[in-house]
Amino acid sequence: MLVLMLLVVVAGPVVNAEAQSSDSMLERLTRIAKRADPRLNRFLNTQRAKLIESSANSLPPGGEKFKRHHDAADELVKAGQIQDGINGLERLLGQLLRMKAAPLIVESAVRQSLAIAYLRLGEQQNCVANHGADSCIFPIAGSGVHAFPGGSRKAIEHLTWLVERQPDRLRYRWLLNLAAMTLGEYPAAVPESARLAPELFESKTDIGRFVDISAAAGVNSMGLAGGANLDDFNGDGWLDLFVTSWGLSDQSRLFLNRGDGTFDERTTEWGLDGVVGGLNTSHADFDNDGDLDILVLRGAWLKSAGHHPNSLLRNDGDRFTDVTVESGLLTEHPGQVGEWGDYDGDGDLDLFLGNESSRQETHPCQLFENLGQGKFRDVAPAAGVAHVAYVKGASWGDYDNDGDLDLYLSAMWSPNVLYENLGRNPETGQCRFRNVTKAAGVAEPTTSFATWFWDYDNDGWEDLLVCSYGSFTESMLDVVASDYLGLPHGDECFRLYRNRGDGTFDEVSEAAGLRHAAMAMGANFGDIDNDGYLDAYFGTGQPHLGTLIPNRMFRNVDGKRFEDVTTSGGFGHLQKGHGVAFGDVDHDGDQDVFIVMGGAYEGDGYMNVLFENPGHGNHWTSLELQGTQANRAALGSRIAIEVETDSGVRKIHRTVNTGGSFGCSTLRQEVGLARATKIVSVTVEWCGSGTQVFRGVELNRAYRLVEGAAGPVAVERPAPSQKPTSRPTSRPTSRPTSQPK
Repeated sequence: MLVLMLLVVVAGPVVNAEAQSSDSMLERLTRIAKRADPRLNRFLNTQRAKLIESSANSLPPGGEKFKRHHDAADELVKAGQIQDGINGLERLLGQLLRMKAAPLIVESAVRQSLAIAYLRLGEQQNCVANHGADSCIFPIAGSGVHAFPGGSRKAIEHLTWLVERQPDRLRYRWLLNLAAMTLGEYPAAVPESARLAPELFESKTDIGRFVDISAAAGVNSMGLAGGANLDDFNGDGWLDLFVTSWGLSDQSRLFLNRGDGTFDERTTEWGLDGVVGGLNTSHADFDNDGDLDILVLRGAWLKSAGHHPNSLLRNDGDRFTDVTVESGLLTEHPGQVGEWGDYDGDGDLDLFLGNESSRQETHPCQLFENLGQGKFRDVAPAAGVAHVAYVKGASWGDYDNDGDLDLYLSAMWSPNVLYENLGRNPETGQCRFRNVTKAAGVAEPTTSFATWFWDYDNDGWEDLLVCSYGSFTESMLDVVASDYLGLPHGDECFRLYRNRGDGTFDEVSEAAGLRHAAMAMGANFGDIDNDGYLDAYFGTGQPHLGTLIPNRMFRNVDGKRFEDVTTSGGFGHLQKGHGVAFGDVDHDGDQDVFIVMGGAYEGDGYMNVLFENPGHGNHWTSLELQGTQANRAALGSRIAIEVETDSGVRKIHRTVNTGGSFGCSTLRQEVGLARATKIVSVTVEWCGSGTQVFRGVELNRAYRLVEGAAGPVAVERPAPSQKPTSRPTSRPTSRPTSQPK
């Protein structure tokens, strides 16, 4: 195995923005891609395959030579050169079979690689090349059944061999059942001793089928892991999409809504050519000019190979301009976490960057104070939030209801942190934060990823959800299978913290039905059935190609518990799930769900998905807030909607934000009202400003709420003339080569 480690401890690179202001971001990104080193970046699979194969050829016959040829073949499969990888693995298996007593552990390793390679071949030949609405939707059925069965047939041969010799390995049983599904032969063709019962995956509630309409809507771009922003970027009242793919040369894409829930790509016209890479993105109106800007985050997971700049893209109304250097945000710390919030209540948005420190390098977190006029400065040390950890998620939220934003961080391999905002120091004028994690009781899990504040039970206090990521080994497939089977496992699982209202939280995931192992990466929340309670969707997976587990949707039942509606809703996509965004793209009053699909390895690309909401007959309101003293987009503002129902008065609480910390929903608040008969009032606590009550808001209409205005302004939102499904299905847009040749 090719293993190289760079053991350098640094405080993180310092970039002289003034001296390099003439060096354009596009040139910088091109240079990074060209200089990328496969010995440090394990995701440069084509180059790594060549290096490993070359090193193997120079060795004498023996175990090490065999192992390196095995590693090289695995790298080819990861690179998308699947048949070449399979050919190499088959040659190795042939060598083993010619031996009188091949070591079981070695033959098992080769057969596992072959099983996974053949499964991936089947995915490429069927789910990608012959895509249908049910492709890769677990449990696989309908058009998801493979028309070209060769890949799965070969995978079953090797998986059967593995199950017979290692029946306690749940990963092999899981993949065997999955392969049978792809052939339409599950469960009957799976030996009873290895069969996973269909009822394990059934939803207790029928939420209605959410069909993937990405091809019909024109947003089924092909890519790797990446971020998503769903919001109105051109100011026409319709939600648009910005998506990234993390390959060093992968082009970001902008899709503008045509005004009927279908989209046209406008990447070039909006000046985005050459804006490449980015595992995550976030959006906000940082300059208070009325349009939404975008931050692209780079370098995550790559440690010493991840000294990549983020990009701040200013929205100029009809194009984006990179203003990273002149804004003072040019740094080269690895990370994927960028959260906007007006922590000091001065009416403009500040930016927290959660950087990734490791044993090799130290990269403290940064808090960039917005100075106005498009300028920022890092005040993290003075504010007390220059946290050092492998940060994977962050969320602003007013957990103590004192009117200012507090900050929660999730991290890998270290306790999570809750920082209480203490307000401005009267002597220095600087806001300070203090670590209150222990008192609040929110340090776990210690292998965390996406996180967010939300008021899941509508009691007016911000609760907290933290996703566990498990480990980085292939054994996580065993853990997820164990979770479905109700067997014990070692994963920390989701943590749902209910706010007690006294500065402390109850951990209620078990009681609420969320104590599950799902390996959540991208995740976000919204209201899929317009009942007024927030539901959660988790994009799952890990880089390993064999981690084929469904993304999962959990419906919130009356703010008391969550039920898994993955299967009934058709949400169980098996491809790696990353940026998740909720929003009403077709103006029919309910939230649709977009998710960026694709893994980390060069050949693990997939089409992005747009799930259309079938509707549930409940009432709704759509509220677009506009601050005047508060920040223009009203990010961080709190909303309380009082409605009349047949059973009495009810309050529904929301906070203006983009949702989870991996994927960005619209800032427009699309709120389900269930069977309400009347909206009594909408109360807004403007972030950093005062409180205002709006009356005259009607059911099933959209409004703009302007701070200080006399009342709500109705916004006409005509229904689309045709549904996205009426658009002819197109083939997925090809992903550019993710790395330079």
